[in-house]
Amino acid sequence: MPNEPEMARMNTKEVGDGAAVNRLYEGAICIVLAAGFSKVEKELEDAHGEDLAGLPKALLPVAGKPMLDHWWEYLFQNRLISDIFLVSNALKYKHFERWATAKGIAVSRVVNSGATAVEKGRGVLRDVELGLRRAQQVLGQIDSRDVVVFAGDTLFFKDFDLQRILDFHFYKGGSLMLYYGRRDADNTAERGMCEVDVQTSKVVSFVEKPAPGQRGSDFPFVSPLFYILEPKAWKKIPEFNSQLLTRSCSLTSLAGGGSFSFGRFVQYAVGEMKLPFWGMRMPGAFHLIGASTGLEEYRQLDRTFSSMSRGQDGLAPGRIRTKTYARVGLMGNPSDGFNGKTLSVTIRNFWASVELWESQQLRLLPHPLFDPSTFSGLADLHFIGRREGYYGGSRLLMATCKRFQELCTSRGIALPSKNFTMRYDTNIPRQVGLAGSSAIVNSAFQALLSFFNLSSEHIPLELQPSFILSVESELGIQAGLQDRVVQVYQGLVFMDFDAKHMKEHGYGQYERLPRASFEWLASLPFFIAYEADPSDSGKIHSNIRARWDAGDEEVLTAMKNFGELTLKARTAIENRDHAALADLMDQNFNLRRTLYGDACLGWKNLQMVEICRRCNSAVKFPGSGGAVLGLCREEPRASVDAMDKVQEALEAENYVFCPLDLVMPEGL
Repeated sequence: MPNEPEMARMNTKEVGDGAAVNRLYEGAICIVLAAGFSKVEKELEDAHGEDLAGLPKALLPVAGKPMLDHWWEYLFQNRLISDIFLVSNALKYKHFERWATAKGIAVSRVVNSGATAVEKGRGVLRDVELGLRRAQQVLGQIDSRDVVVFAGDTLFFKDFDLQRILDFHFYKGGSLMLYYGRRDADNTAERGMCEVDVQTSKVVSFVEKPAPGQRGSDFPFVSPLFYILEPKAWKKIPEFNSQLLTRSCSLTSLAGGGSFSFGRFVQYAVGEMKLPFWGMRMPGAFHLIGASTGLEEYRQLDRTFSSMSRGQDGLAPGRIRTKTYARVGLMGNPSDGFNGKTLSVTIRNFWASVELWESQQLRLLPHPLFDPSTFSGLADLHFIGRREGYYGGSRLLMATCKRFQELCTSRGIALPSKNFTMRYDTNIPRQVGLAGSSAIVNSAFQALLSFFNLSSEHIPLELQPSFILSVESELGIQAGLQDRVVQVYQGLVFMDFDAKHMKEHGYGQYERLPRASFEWLASLPFFIAYEADPSDSGKIHSNIRARWDAGDEEVLTAMKNFGELTLKARTAIENRDHAALADLMDQNFNLRRTLYGDACLGWKNLQMVEICRRCNSAVKFPGSGGAVLGLCREEPRASVDAMDKVQEALEAENYVFCPLDLVMPEGL
């Protein structure tokens, strides 16, 4: 077998049983899968690990550097791999984007799957298809190129020789998988099981995650998620996914795993399509970590790679953690800033959190992603400054603490003399109108209330949104009360910002609607779509404020009409009228478009609206722009295909699609 990288420059590639294909090898495309949700991430969050909580598993340190850095060293030096794409979920996308830019990887090659929870995941195989689609968009013609697919959160052994594996694939042709001898610790129901002719290295049979007693459960070999696919194989993935989506009868015999697990495709490719797959066995001394492994397995992996333990200390006593969810404006916005009425609801998909604990000095810790002070170079600094702006969340923490001191003084609250350390985290996308800044401020505010043993008895609930708005106003952030109200009250909230009531009381009339109404609403097929690289959404309000202040009749009438739509939407929810609610959402957007004009709304926002409506979904803005809120008109039980259709249409234009998970915390 050839041993040198120079094989990549050969004009003849040996395939299958030795038949020659005369062509120049163009270099493989690599798709790194990091869109899953792992047990170890959850356990780190629950353990409140100071340094590692919140990191995606693929970026957890192993032997002093992130797992992906180990892969990057393998990939960067390899001439047989020429293009790399990474698929992330929506929760951890920003982490991977920052990792990629530091490595000089274009942000267009980091793909956001839109998933925000395990149950919202699209499945590994559909993530692969999403990566392939992005590769085609970025690179153009890729029909003749091999594709390497592996899980970015899995390491096999320290001296992993990727070059040797690629050389072997180049020599054998077809597609390639890795495998190892089955171990006592391997649960066949969690692994891809295979038979390999050890003489020829040909994969004889493959079964994905067979249950005990099923065919494949007695196979001697296990295959982890690392494959090199020839074009003949990977081009079948979209077709296979399509069959799964339509529940094709020809696929019902496939064993085990999630519907879109990669192993099911391999099983089909090997067993039904008879595509050539070759196996390469991994040595015995290795350590494997996968999606179902937890904190202890991760620590063992770290010990294996570095020979020194990095145990995680638990959260120090007295620590406080608060979380504020993002929100979507369901109806009536943007009238909240113009004495109108709105309905909003919190969503579990995105959130901001703050952690606070007592310390000798008062410290506000910068966030490593959103308050960077070190960069890999000027190009990295330029990219981050252009994309993120110059201000992260630290200024929000400082302004909250300053205004909190002033609020307590003004209300005659004598705070005890004690200091604290505060830090924040968030996964709310920036500049898409999901109330990310107010979520950080509210989380900091709630943490301060708890730290100083204050409650709504000291600072009434109805005043808290105004406090949060005052913090943002001090920083020059233009906003209305709606976001702050729903994030303080949580759940499904009706708001009336009547001018007389506001003048007399300093706040509007706020009402959290009953859980029964919320639960019906949560059952509907809502989604959002947003720009992967949004511009500043704050320009969306244009000159409406000046026209309002001048008494412009068109603006006054429009804001009144927004309020009437909100009242009708509340009635539709109480009557559980899906169709009426969808119609009202469309009317809300139409009124906004008439008032603001297309130039102000922006062509990307309008394109998202057009796509959603073309796919029979009602649509409006959830906030100030950069994102759209959609509702499939089909009833929930029949909406799966509709959601798939609109998701595919939006992702084809590089928008991020995210099914919504509405949230009303227990006890409310």
